[in-house]
Amino acid sequence: MRIFISLLFILALGIGVGVGLKIPPSSDEGGVQSTSESTERKIAYWAAPMDPNYRRDEPGQSPMGMDLVPVYEDELSGGASAPEGAIKIDPTYVHTLGIKTGEVKAYEFGEIIRAFGRIVPNTRLEQRIDVRTDGWIVDLATGAVGDTVKKGDLLFTYYSPDLMTAQSDFLIGRRVGSGKQRLRLYGMDDKAITELQNTGKFLEKTPFHAPVDGTVTILNVRKGAHVSEGGNVMMIQDFSKVWVNVDVPIRDIQFLEVGAPAKVISPETGKEYETVIDFIHHVADPNKRTGMVRLILNHKNGEPKPGSYVDVLFKGNTLPRLTVAQEAVLYSAQGAYVMEDVEGGYFRPVMVTTGITANGLTEVKTGLKPGQRIVISGQFMLDAETNLKGGMEALGSDGGHDHGE
Repeated sequence: MRIFISLLFILALGIGVGVGLKIPPSSDEGGVQSTSESTERKIAYWAAPMDPNYRRDEPGQSPMGMDLVPVYEDELSGGASAPEGAIKIDPTYVHTLGIKTGEVKAYEFGEIIRAFGRIVPNTRLEQRIDVRTDGWIVDLATGAVGDTVKKGDLLFTYYSPDLMTAQSDFLIGRRVGSGKQRLRLYGMDDKAITELQNTGKFLEKTPFHAPVDGTVTILNVRKGAHVSEGGNVMMIQDFSKVWVNVDVPIRDIQFLEVGAPAKVISPETGKEYETVIDFIHHVADPNKRTGMVRLILNHKNGEPKPGSYVDVLFKGNTLPRLTVAQEAVLYSAQGAYVMEDVEGGYFRPVMVTTGITANGLTEVKTGLKPGQRIVISGQFMLDAETNLKGGMEALGSDGGHDHGE
């Protein structure tokens, strides 16, 4: 037990030295300070080494049985030449705590708006394959949803009496005029017309080719099926780019604009995609009280998958703002404050008014000016030392120092 108490005493002694507290020499009367030192420095109060909040007006022992140590008035004020409200911290103690400072600067940033979105096909890249005359599917080269085709690939062949008549008129008309426009009106593509023109023979099975690269997303026929005039055979979707339809609360729409940056995060894969706002719909959803915001993403290697849900982060209301590191701001009953480094080993608490917080930064509306240095690491331990030396009493009594405009 004696060994344990001795170790605690040694630890307290180290702390007292580190924070700049002067432990008085022991005497037969229980640790009273010598007369010569007492006349040189005035003691404000006595505190427990292991609990700075335990204070007494005279020497004694703490509840742990340790001698109280004196706290001097010049330490509370920082000395005659100290900045107002500042305390001086021993450089060794500053280094031990890992205290780091940073400069107050203006950065351009805005609010982070979070919303949910859904990956959907880009309808601008959707291609319908319809027929314009009654007829029958003879061969079906593309026979399943999901088939991938290249521009010019054969999709199917089609027999239609009306197309046969148009081909006849075209072959005859080559001598007296052109029937090519009529063939196009019946749905024949340029590749089929060129084949007809080169062979000079009827194409009983008129070929239909893919007009674009893409994937078959809808297939409405089978081999031998009859298709009426205007009937849809299939749909081909180009997935090189996809849309993200995002539901954004109406209250946040006001902070967004076309071209503003956005980040899309897939919760299933954890992958992130950077993009910008392509379009903001003009009409809100009356049931969900949201507005639709559209993004465009490149669709590589089949990702992100259309139909999947994603998280979306927008940077809205981006403006130049005076900022500090988010972790630099401390809070008390009086409000938010930071620890200012006023150089020469002096620190003091400064009350601030904060704005938005985003990307690890907090906006400071009042209390600081550009160029001031504040503590950004180790401020909690420094704050405890400030409490010990009475700095927070001053903060509570006069509202702290405000260096804002």
